[in-house]
This record gives sequence, C-alpha cells and structure tokens, in this order.
Amino acid sequence: MRRNMKTDCLLLLLFFSVIINAVFFYLYLKKPHFLYPEHVEENRLCVYFRGGLGNHMFQYASTYGIARTRNMTVGILPSSVLFNTFNVSTKYLIGKQFCDSAEKVVERKPCAFDKGSVHFVRKKKRNYIHKSYLQSWKYFSDYEDEIREQFVFMEDVQKKARNLLHSLTKPFASANLTTVAVHIRRGDYKNQNNVKYGYTLATGEYLSRAFKYFRDRYQPIVFIVFTNPNVEDLKWCKYHVNGSDVVFVPENPREVDMCAISMCNHTVMTVGSFGWWGSFLAKGTTIYFSDVARNNSNLRKDFSVDMSDYFYPGWIGLK
Repeated sequence: MRRNMKTDCLLLLLFFSVIINAVFFYLYLKKPHFLYPEHVEENRLCVYFRGGLGNHMFQYASTYGIARTRNMTVGILPSSVLFNTFNVSTKYLIGKQFCDSAEKVVERKPCAFDKGSVHFVRKKKRNYIHKSYLQSWKYFSDYEDEIREQFVFMEDVQKKARNLLHSLTKPFASANLTTVAVHIRRGDYKNQNNVKYGYTLATGEYLSRAFKYFRDRYQPIVFIVFTNPNVEDLKWCKYHVNGSDVVFVPENPREVDMCAISMCNHTVMTVGSFGWWGSFLAKGTTIYFSDVARNNSNLRKDFSVDMSDYFYPGWIGLK
C-alpha cells in the first residue's frame, strides 16, 4: 500500500512538472518578454504613428523595412489603428514603456529615401523609435511581399468594400467592365498654411488627361470617384469630373474606401498618402499628379530631386 502511494505521488509530481514546463515553454514561444524582459529591452525599432491612415501605413512599412535591414525587431503598440484595419502580425506587439524609453531617430526629408535613417549608429542593449514620416517606398522595397501580406484588409472591411463596389457598378453590368478608382483630395490642402508651405491641388485639366488615358484604352469602363463629401469639394469634382461612365462614392469609413480602391483594376490619384496606398495595393496602372509641390517651396525640398523616392516605379505622372 505504501509503495503504491509513493508511486502515485511520484507520478503526480511528474504530471505537474510536465504541465508547468509546458506552460513556461508556451509563454516563451508566444510572449518571451513575459519571462525574459531583456528580449524586449533591446534591439527593437518602435513605430511612431502620426497623421492619417496613409501616414500610418508608410510609418509601419518603412520602419518594418529598416528593422529587417538592420536585423532588428519591429515594436508596435496594440493601440495602433492598423490592428483594426489589417491583418498585421501581433508578434510585434510591445509594451508602451519600452517605446517611451527608446532612443530617438529622425529623418532628414519626409518624402525622400535617407540612408542615414536606415544606417543610424546603434548602441548595445537599446531600443530605438523612428520619429519620422518615412514616405518612401525604398525603405521597404526589399520586403514588399511581406508588407503586402500584412496589409490585407480585415474580412469585414473587405465585405463592405465588395458590397459598395457591387452597388456602384451594377448599372454598368458587363463581364468586361474595367473599374478605375479616382481619389481626389482637396479639403485641408486648400488651407492657407498648406498652400504657403507649397501644396498644390490637382487641376481639372489633369483629371481630364488622366480620364482620357484610360478611356482611350478600355471600354466599357467606369470611373469610381472617392472624395471628401463636403459640399464645396463635391461641387468642384462634379463640375470637372463628369460623364455617363462616372459614379461618385457616398461617405464611408476610410478603411472601406481604401479597400474598395485597392479592389479596382486601375487608379487615378491626386495628392496624399491615402491615394498612394490605395494605388499601391491595387497593383494596376496608376496615374498620379506630378505637380504636387510648388517649385522652390519648403514642401518641394521634402522630396528627392526627381521625386522618384516617393512615387512608385512604373506609375505614370501627368500635370
């Protein structure tokens, strides 16, 4: 009887030992910082978010590319809007305290590739945070496939976008219909401070040339116009953009609009990072407004000489 009790106790201890080790192994794989804070306290490059959705996407994609290039790990806070929009990997989650204490890195130009923003001097056992806009595709060009895999919209967003496009294109029912998303941003770009800084608005003439480019190549075709729904901007758009092949999109959450843009065959963009990312994700032919910054303005100095660091290769620039 004693031998059986002793054996039972040993078996019970062995059972609990296996369970405890399994739990610790799981925590190590899933959340190493829970057991080993030093894994999080060094070699992280935190993403610093500011601006709108398009800005956030540049900041994440470029920081990701820089971190991969430098053999670092991306650090992203769970409060980021990207987690509610895309299937961004949760393995990069990090506590706020680590980013708050990280050493700061800054760029020289927000719309141009800067080698110094990639190859900054690193100290041992330090985290860093890139407090920059990082609006250049060159930062993540070697990891583009990985970025596209992460910038896949959540299923509920995709469903809303598909329903939206279906309702807009239903009157044009055709198996060969070509869809062209047109993103027109005006709004805040008309503000005095932005105009003074060098922002210029896309003109009606530019849009006419962009529409002609696609009308000459595709039929049947429909242009799906995404713009700010305020009365003034909508009036301007409907005056300069018209035709039986044009439809205007009603107001939607920004992530639904961008997802719908990405589902179209081709794109026409005016200004702003929102249109940039919608076009990038769409993968079709993109026409962009090349005169986005007034010559000799402070904004123009934010770009590279020919602006090729900002505009994606293969896109077609028109004025």
